[in-house]
Amino acid sequence: MTTHSFLSASTRHPFNSEAVIGFCIQVSKTLKQLKQAHAYLLRTQSHQHHRLLIHLTTRVLQFPGNNLRYASQLFDRIPHCENQFLWTSIIRSHALHAQFNQSVSLYARMHRMDIPPTVFTFSSVLSACARIQAIQEGKQAHTRIVESGHFGNKIVQTALLDMYAKCGAAEDARRVFDQMADRDVVAWTAMIAGYSKTDRMDDARHLFDVMLERNVVSWTAMVAGYANAGNVEAAKELFDQMPERNSVTWTAMIAGYGKHGDVTEAKQVFDEIPVRDSACWAAMIACYAQNGYSTEAIEMYKKMREANVKVSEVAMVGVISACTQLGDPDTANTVADHMEEGVCGDCPGFEVRTH
Repeated sequence: MTTHSFLSASTRHPFNSEAVIGFCIQVSKTLKQLKQAHAYLLRTQSHQHHRLLIHLTTRVLQFPGNNLRYASQLFDRIPHCENQFLWTSIIRSHALHAQFNQSVSLYARMHRMDIPPTVFTFSSVLSACARIQAIQEGKQAHTRIVESGHFGNKIVQTALLDMYAKCGAAEDARRVFDQMADRDVVAWTAMIAGYSKTDRMDDARHLFDVMLERNVVSWTAMVAGYANAGNVEAAKELFDQMPERNSVTWTAMIAGYGKHGDVTEAKQVFDEIPVRDSACWAAMIACYAQNGYSTEAIEMYKKMREANVKVSEVAMVGVISACTQLGDPDTANTVADHMEEGVCGDCPGFEVRTH
């Protein structure tokens, strides 16, 4: 019996309909089946309508893909929802889909309803605060964490540390760091990144030198910090010592050399990259453009498209800047068309003026 026929039969026996609909929600394997269950739920006018809506919304959030809009519509139809798990799931899902303001707003709504957050609620909203630099909202969450007795939790402490570090509040981050009884490599790296973000490279280097365990993210935080601060020599020294590198490391070195005006070294780093992603190409284009190598920037953009690499907004801005320097509106318009189309790949007839 299909889900549709099973649900149809249940409506003829309302005594069992609630249990049947709940069962169908649980065993549904596609979003279409969940929507069928939703339709029959509305038809039955069940007195347990809200409980089943909570179940349905939770299941929608568990399905792969971006079903957040549908889940949010369901969630908003649940009056006075007090289910901690569902609140946490909807807050976390908004953060995972880069809807950070909505995630923070939902947490505030949860707080107004006096629903106690869980450890995972706090970690989700702090992650969202970090991404949008919402330090005041992050501090309010910090206060509630202490009041609720969750501050001793390692997950919460790490999320707090990361939030303060990414918001540029190095002193607040350090206070959390110093209160942590168990600091793993993630906590050490977050603190190093916080110091690097505020150009406190001496403090960052001290932590880096004394930490017992390092990973590629730790090394990259130091390299990027030195490069952003203009100390390319120190960045290169650590870069050469790295046991492994990732795209962020390569990109940081290119950007550092570009900021320093050393285009030749930047190109040498670019040529050494084993697998170049969009960020690496964009960094090299930006390096050329900001140092007056307009023709080279446009040629690099052309090669990027020919390599079938997805062109990022950063790359687009860099090449349009180069076109402006050359006084080449035709090429700039072509690039603008690419931006609107969102295409990549071969670009026949793409010519560069060098006047």
